[in-house]
Amino acid sequence: MIRVYERPFSCLPTQPSQLLRTKKVPTNIGPRRRFTTESQETSVVEEELPLQYGMLYFDNAYPLKMGWWDIRLKDGGMFVHFSYVHPSSYTTKEALREIESRCEQHLISHGHYMWFNFQKVRAFLVKGSPFLEDMASRYPNKRIRIEYTGDPGGVEGLYTLFRKYGKIVDIVQLPLVKDMPKQAIVQYSFMRASTSAKNCLHGAELNGVKLNVTYESSLKGNVIWTWLSNHPRLSVPMGGFVVAGISFIIFDPIRIFSMHAKITKLFKVDEYSALRWLRKETVGRLTRTPVESLQATGWREREDEEEKLRTWLKNPPETFAVVTGPRGAGKTEMVEYAIKNKTHKVVISCEELANARSENEVLTNLARQIGYIPLFQFMNAINNMMDMAITATTGQKAGLSATFEGQLKKILDTLTIAIQQSSPTSGMSNKARAKEQEEKNKGCDPDDIPVVIIDGFMSREKGPHSKELWTFLAEWAAVLVENHLAHVIFISNNVSASKPLSKALPNMTFETIVLSDASLESAMEFVYKHLDKEEYPNLMQSVKTIGGRLTDLELFVQKVKTGIPPQDAVHDILSRAVIEIRKNAFDVDRSDKDKIVGWTPIQFWTVMKQLATHDAVNFDELKIHPLFKNDEAPFSAMEQAELVTISHRNGRPFVVRPGKPIYRAAFQEILSDEGFAAVMDLESSTFLEKDEMVKVAKWEGELRELSNLLHTDGTWIFGRGRTPKEVETRVKWLMKKLAESHGKIEKYEQDANTAKKVVATLGAAAFSSNGREK
Repeated sequence: MIRVYERPFSCLPTQPSQLLRTKKVPTNIGPRRRFTTESQETSVVEEELPLQYGMLYFDNAYPLKMGWWDIRLKDGGMFVHFSYVHPSSYTTKEALREIESRCEQHLISHGHYMWFNFQKVRAFLVKGSPFLEDMASRYPNKRIRIEYTGDPGGVEGLYTLFRKYGKIVDIVQLPLVKDMPKQAIVQYSFMRASTSAKNCLHGAELNGVKLNVTYESSLKGNVIWTWLSNHPRLSVPMGGFVVAGISFIIFDPIRIFSMHAKITKLFKVDEYSALRWLRKETVGRLTRTPVESLQATGWREREDEEEKLRTWLKNPPETFAVVTGPRGAGKTEMVEYAIKNKTHKVVISCEELANARSENEVLTNLARQIGYIPLFQFMNAINNMMDMAITATTGQKAGLSATFEGQLKKILDTLTIAIQQSSPTSGMSNKARAKEQEEKNKGCDPDDIPVVIIDGFMSREKGPHSKELWTFLAEWAAVLVENHLAHVIFISNNVSASKPLSKALPNMTFETIVLSDASLESAMEFVYKHLDKEEYPNLMQSVKTIGGRLTDLELFVQKVKTGIPPQDAVHDILSRAVIEIRKNAFDVDRSDKDKIVGWTPIQFWTVMKQLATHDAVNFDELKIHPLFKNDEAPFSAMEQAELVTISHRNGRPFVVRPGKPIYRAAFQEILSDEGFAAVMDLESSTFLEKDEMVKVAKWEGELRELSNLLHTDGTWIFGRGRTPKEVETRVKWLMKKLAESHGKIEKYEQDANTAKKVVATLGAAAFSSNGREK
């Protein structure tokens, strides 16, 4: 019987067989041991070999360490050191095999299962020198790398050595590399087998083969990163989907809530009815209630338009409402006053968006107006840089950067969801539930239907992003109306604003409200609402000069309140109007491509002379003028620049008026400048004279061609007879046109000479006055 002496840290005892028992025989032979092995029949005394040492490995003592963050033991096993002696009838190999076998039998018979994985504990004899390390980059793996010298017998030999530790999935012998040991990869089906093989066979020398066993490189982190970096065409879109998913799950609900709170004024304390009542009953009784803007105007002309808009708002959303009129006519004030009782409002100021210097600024301004928080605009710049880097390295775009159109559409789509949550008519678009929803909506308050106000629509037609902005806003508004989510009101001073709206919502008529300037009576009433009539009794002429434009009247009242006399206030406003006209109509730099206008100075000069003497001029009369040649484009350009206003009748242009009422006085002021008027008349006469000269040359050429059809004696070249009547009629008509053109040319020359004399006279007078001053 072999006697095993366990070290103090041994954990599993071994029991002798029932058929044998061990008794120690006293002796004084030092390091050697003598034992008497007795049986039931005989007794034999043998002298044993010196004391020897061994080591066992128990593979399931602790959980495995899976990463740098794991504080558990790396291999999850335990080494048991022991010493033993064995009789001379046993070889060392047989003695160690017997010890390993009895430990394994003990574990099986007692059924040792660990609590953390409910698996058995196994015992293996350590045949090599375990390499115990704590390197942070090496973790247990199912794959182990074997470096060996000698011939283990190929795959069969390796299988025989390593199979006892667990089921093997595959064995691969790597190609031989010069000056390197032979290598092979053994893959187990579970990790406990690889840890046992590594700790038991590392450094072992079996049958002339020396083994070094290590874990194969971990596939957990580095390989995943390597795969992602080596496959950007797949990993980058996947990363984008992950980021989009996180944004959709986390940030989109936050944005929807933020916009819904702004629509419903959830965090606006001033809108709470209790606080409004409290303010009215306390502070309101001690202070004067401010007059609302539209009530302050006292414009009786607006009552019909205001009532028309209120009636339209009481019905379910079905189409757009378009409020147009010249700049400063009070369109925004009228709309705000009409919807003051609405609880859910969305206001988008297009002026701020159109004047933005970049696309990012457009998105930032829009997000701030509608409460789209958070925006993460800086992420777009980072994505653009990453996309450029990936494009430079791979040759293809990764799709990380988002376009301006895509970001704008996302913001508007999110706003649609927020409006849908606030709208009591959100289900009317479903035909199956249309009747049911309609019955349900009969009891809802019309003031609860959200109202979207797009103020300043198409305020600028030219710009790096203007076209996309107007198109997306029109299409988004069409979605709201088609799904009956909200009323949409467009406020614009652009006469062509209906074109993109018609494309976005075809086959639908719009609720159009056109605002004009106030009458003289309404303008006087507005002025005396703010000024004392007894202190300023004679303001009729001043108001008549300024006209009924709300912005000009407000400016006049403000100047008078600061102590400026009414005549001086009118003069200041008039001087500013003159400067505006000179700058926008005559002093345009036509070499600048960004400031190309659709008219010439002499064309506007012709229109201005007519409007200076008349309140309105017939549109057709101006259009057939020789300077316009029946072209409507210059008039449209002037209207876009707000220099003139064109009124329509029966769907066509009818009359032309000044862009502002005060412009008529400004036109008269410009005409009173004799030098400037003479120069413009000279340019107009010179241009018209050249145009008539072109006509004269054309008709003279035709006469010359007709003369080639006659002989020198005046007979017809084709029949030697009398000239045909048709040719004579054509010649008479050409002669008549020549006479008319020559008459016009003489008139234009006379006008040009008169203008030259005026310029010369003014120049001589200015020169003489300068000489006297010296």
